[in-house]
Amino acid sequence: DHDDHDDDHDDDHDEEEFENTNGFIGNSNGEAKGGTAGFSFVGDQGFFGFSYNTIENDYGLPPGTHAHGHGDEHEDEDHDDDHDDHDEDHDDDHGDEHGEEEVEFVRLALDQQRYDFKGEYRFQNSWIESIRGTVGITDYEHSEIEFFEDGGAEVGTLFSNEGIESRFVLTRKPTGDWSGVYGLQIGDSEFSATGEEAFIAPSDIRNVGLFGVERYSADRFTGELGFRFESADVDPGGRCAYDDSVFSVSASGLYDVNESSNLMFSAARSERAPSVEELFSNTSLDTCGRYADDERLVVHAATGLLEIGNPNLDSEKSNNIEFGYRLNSGSITGEFSAYYNSIDDYIYLDITGEEAEETPIAAYLQQDATFSGFEAELTFTLAQNDRYNAELTLFGDRVRADLDAGGNVPRIPASKFGSEIRYYGDNWSTHLHVTRVDDQEDVARLELATDGYTLVSIYADYHIAVGDSELKLFARGDNLLDEQVRNHASFLKLYSPEFGRGVTLGVRYEY
Repeated sequence: DHDDHDDDHDDDHDEEEFENTNGFIGNSNGEAKGGTAGFSFVGDQGFFGFSYNTIENDYGLPPGTHAHGHGDEHEDEDHDDDHDDHDEDHDDDHGDEHGEEEVEFVRLALDQQRYDFKGEYRFQNSWIESIRGTVGITDYEHSEIEFFEDGGAEVGTLFSNEGIESRFVLTRKPTGDWSGVYGLQIGDSEFSATGEEAFIAPSDIRNVGLFGVERYSADRFTGELGFRFESADVDPGGRCAYDDSVFSVSASGLYDVNESSNLMFSAARSERAPSVEELFSNTSLDTCGRYADDERLVVHAATGLLEIGNPNLDSEKSNNIEFGYRLNSGSITGEFSAYYNSIDDYIYLDITGEEAEETPIAAYLQQDATFSGFEAELTFTLAQNDRYNAELTLFGDRVRADLDAGGNVPRIPASKFGSEIRYYGDNWSTHLHVTRVDDQEDVARLELATDGYTLVSIYADYHIAVGDSELKLFARGDNLLDEQVRNHASFLKLYSPEFGRGVTLGVRYEY
């Protein structure tokens, strides 16, 4: 009866809740291959080139990051007719083949073909210096392949993105201390996700952008003024299309204090339109909002969450100021920069605290937010002679991100600092790299803190001349302390830590 169903349901999930591998990450292996070929014709006043690139990648999703669809196991007498029809169709398609078999693991198969055309024409006796154009055609798809306990397999969801992107840039002849470039960028793509676990409606995505940069250079000062206007259109069909225009402006300057140092300043007001995932994940195209029935929600396998988009999102508006100082005095080089970024209507994915079938629900929200931080790097020359060189680099960075209404922005990386010693000669080099990542305790609501860690790695190579070519032998060791590394910015940090101790040996032939 129904109560028995509930008991079985609870028992099943009690078992699944703790199912994971111990001491290693199951189903985390992968295989990748790819290649690139191209040609170009070069003349006195320009060139034309073409290239083709292909990528194939097969990799698994760790246990706990994927939940199967929401329909077969959870029939309810109160469901509406449409949902019952969906269950019947689903049973017809998959029930005969796999019965009540659970998905044992999921693998992703990625295939991308890309065609790029590039050309430039340089003018003579004209106010136009050159016109450069690029056109890229991309055919991308990846399949989420579900493997069942009975040994069978099927494609659960197929994601595809076919698009063309063009960019044309005009460089004008300098006039006095000023020079400039202006351009047009056009993008048109068709995104689709089909299958029982598709959580984003197929959408046509179009972007048209106009941009320009004017550069002033005289004596010890260089400055730039830039703008970009963009029209963004995301149409999933129905009445929930997104159409907006965004505008950005920027100004920057570089002042040479002396021959070995300079000061940098930049200010920008920029806008960003929301992405198709932020707008339409698990969104009803009839109501332009969240589904009334949570059983229609589909998990995003890459995050392990039931993500809910918002077709009513506004564009992000960012006001950013950055200062910097650069030093190059021969034996000491370094750079320091600090920034402050106030963002109106910042878009982020928030864990709501709700669950559907024991899978967390997350929603795309907007709030004003403030980011601030710094980056620093300093390099000292320890030794320099005919036989070898030695250098020491110190580095660090920190970012603070707060929601203006209170609380922390989620998934912000922790502060880190470290050092690197490089010891090298004409045909060899060695590097010892140490990075300390702090604990991250500035967490958002319902977000868990992440422990810090220390990464130690070493690298060495030796170069052998082979005619006009070069053979390089190299070895590297990563995470030599075998620290448990969990990336705070990752949605999957609880399921999938980073690699432990590893050693790589290799040979590279360069010609």
